[in-house]
Amino acid sequence: MTDSIHTEPSSSHNSAKKGYVYIAGAGPGDPELLTLKADRALREADVILFDDLVLPQMLEPYRAEKIYTGKRKDAHHFAQDEINQEIVRHALMGKTVVRLKGGDPFIFGRGGEEIETLRQHGIEYEIIPGITAAHGASAYSEIPLTMRKVSSSVAFCTGHPVNSIQVPDTDTIVYYMVASNVHDVLDKVAASGRSGETMVAVVQNATRYNQRIFTSTLDEFRKREKAVYSPALLIIGQNISQYIEENWFSRKKKVLMTGEAPKKYTPADYITVPFPCHQVAGADLGAVRSCIEGIDEFSMLFFQNRFAVRYFFKYLFEHGRDVRHLAHLTICTSNRLAATELHEYGIIPDCCLDRESTDGIAAMLQKEGLTGQHILLPGAEHVDELVAGQLCEGGNKVTPLAVYVHGAQDHVEKIDLEFIDEIYFASADCVKKFRGMYETVPPGIVITPADERTAEEVRRQFGG
Repeated sequence: MTDSIHTEPSSSHNSAKKGYVYIAGAGPGDPELLTLKADRALREADVILFDDLVLPQMLEPYRAEKIYTGKRKDAHHFAQDEINQEIVRHALMGKTVVRLKGGDPFIFGRGGEEIETLRQHGIEYEIIPGITAAHGASAYSEIPLTMRKVSSSVAFCTGHPVNSIQVPDTDTIVYYMVASNVHDVLDKVAASGRSGETMVAVVQNATRYNQRIFTSTLDEFRKREKAVYSPALLIIGQNISQYIEENWFSRKKKVLMTGEAPKKYTPADYITVPFPCHQVAGADLGAVRSCIEGIDEFSMLFFQNRFAVRYFFKYLFEHGRDVRHLAHLTICTSNRLAATELHEYGIIPDCCLDRESTDGIAAMLQKEGLTGQHILLPGAEHVDELVAGQLCEGGNKVTPLAVYVHGAQDHVEKIDLEFIDEIYFASADCVKKFRGMYETVPPGIVITPADERTAEEVRRQFGG
């Protein structure tokens, strides 16, 4: 449990204890740009309300209730007033709430409107800044926003509504939210007297694996018909002359990762893109209740992955039990991620097979003298027969327990394979899930299976 990073709400408000709200920025897209302070707040949160530009994969480590409040132009999941009410509703129930926004909450993030509502209800809050999209786009494209002898001033502006577009007298201008009306913005800039030779850049999906950059002059860009897709930034200024296509970010290989990244995928050389293999739903609630109430019948718990750990403990707690009820059990994991997840519950596994492959489970159990055990195997709805078979060696009895469904997550954008250089398949099941979303693997993408069983499934699904 992390230490609290906020103060108690003031007693000057009404006697009912109110919660605490963080208005936090998630950064422009790269999950590693989340600040340490935002991470701490998310870890102690009871509820997270997140926007469309916050990748759901970023929220996987956090156990809070997650509410999607996506807002894009003309396609709002929640209206702003509804978001304000939702924040207040949870805070008045005494919960710790994180309102998580893409970029920075005070740069075109409507954070100011949300704190006005919190003030009206006497709810304590804190602002956690985030890296705004302009800074992320600048760093990941190598287009400096200021540069000696080239640009000594910069302005951040919004690209809509059209009748409110401003053209400040600065060396560099960054326009947010321009996907639908980039040419209207450029026309306004030209009408203000800027030279037609002024450099222009559009950065789409800044800091993400599928970042794309278009550069040209003001006159040339106004003649283009090329569509611009959200999220996009428009940068105007002569500093764009510093841009090179082979910059530090573009040189890294993009790897679609369907499991824990092996050590060879170092951050210096690779950008790993998580593939959504899991969702949490569809547990067999009757079997869950029966197993938890009869937990004394088992002598061993075996966790294949972190999802099995997370949702087993979720149901354990919901049924009024805690880790003390597991004291008689030998607890084992098949990989390091599952072991790390157990640490969150104050448990160090008795044994851990530190790799993705199922090979060696039986040998590990034999080495530890774990024979004649009654093993509870929490996991997905489809039992991994290979794992179950390995566990059964040595006279063990295995009882599978479905605590989640193996499938695609909600609100996860489909991966744009055009930007992917390599796909790492961690298991045969992940190959099947990928095949369910994509008919084929485009030419030029390297496929790396974790083991021979996975390689066999790749050949079955995609040929070769």
